[in-house]
Amino acid sequence: MTLFGGLAGAAPAKPPRVTILEDGARIAAVTIETYGVARPDVVRRYLSLHEGDRLGQSAVDRDFTNLKKLAGALPRLTIFQDPATREVALHWVVMSKSFDVTTHPVYAQQPLAFPIQGIGFDASTLPFDRHGSTLSMYTQFALRADLAQIIYTMPLNVDAATGRQETAIFDLLGARGTVRASQPIAEDIHSYFTGEGASYLISGTDGTQLEFGLRERHATSTVSTYIQAPSVYDTYYKPAKVSLLEVGLDHACTGPPTQWYPPFCSIQYKLEFFDGIGALGATSEYQTYIADMAHYTRVGDSTLALHGMFLATGGVLPTSSLVCGVGIRGYPKPFCGTDARTLQAEYRINDALPGPFKVIVFTEDAAARVRGGHQSFAPPNFHWYADSGIGVMYHGVRLNLANGSQGNRLTYELQGQLF
Repeated sequence: MTLFGGLAGAAPAKPPRVTILEDGARIAAVTIETYGVARPDVVRRYLSLHEGDRLGQSAVDRDFTNLKKLAGALPRLTIFQDPATREVALHWVVMSKSFDVTTHPVYAQQPLAFPIQGIGFDASTLPFDRHGSTLSMYTQFALRADLAQIIYTMPLNVDAATGRQETAIFDLLGARGTVRASQPIAEDIHSYFTGEGASYLISGTDGTQLEFGLRERHATSTVSTYIQAPSVYDTYYKPAKVSLLEVGLDHACTGPPTQWYPPFCSIQYKLEFFDGIGALGATSEYQTYIADMAHYTRVGDSTLALHGMFLATGGVLPTSSLVCGVGIRGYPKPFCGTDARTLQAEYRINDALPGPFKVIVFTEDAAARVRGGHQSFAPPNFHWYADSGIGVMYHGVRLNLANGSQGNRLTYELQGQLF
């Protein structure tokens, strides 16, 4: 069907304009046509305009944004006016994909997560009920981590007038993480994770989200890290079982990563706290503090992007949960410990102009330490590792050549994976 293909390939980025004759007209009917895994009764929850209301541009904009930002759908609206009565009819065409390739961006995760380079897919079922509850399968495959997650999502309350949604999420997780150790011997250390969790999210169409969560995690490692410090215990010798309470606040750009610049986006941030409470047979108690921010400044048709990430922990941390300074392109492994830092700056040349090719010049720095550590490969103080380079992006696929203290390195990524 032509309409379905057109909507999937080129959904309108903006809602239609309400004409002078249509403005203030009484709405005689609101009809909904759906494709993919969207359902009319679920779509109606996100609409503030109903039969009998008066049509206005601000309300049309609000409903269009609700469907895109809260429901995650591709909407199209057509307005028909009866010349005799001046009444209008609204016809929504809405599609929600059942299968999509993911790029795992840093921000706007449901729930929040650390960035993992690579690609995967997200497959979702039809809604089970009028609330829009779905079951989905999320995967991610990368050089340093593989992830599989089954997620049950239940929208509890949708306030279409204010553009706010409350959601409950329940998930089962299985993952493998890899850290490349260089000392005392060079080898890959694999950690295997399983667990389950529940989260309660309050999300707005402006990209702001408040999150509360409870998680259980089990992990073991295939090789010892050989780190000796009072702040760490090795999951090779003793598997980890951790009960985590979580609270987080983040603000994400609501547009695609190719528009992460003013006026579409000026700032993204994430503040998050995990508390390993030591309950339910946990092997240790620890805390994790995360502060992550990216800021974008227009320089003509180009963008200066600045990104900083602060990771700190307290208590006794399992080696499978070490935090890392991520995103550093000039080194084959992240720099991990009980605390980590990342600083990045990019100058994205003429990224606001149309065209498939973009050029990026960047410099970045990362560091890690181990609290109480006394070994050369697990120092108690931060050791910084910088690199600089140039990137070329074509239709969102990016190739980077970075130079650090260990030489040159060529990497690839998808736009939006980092910042």
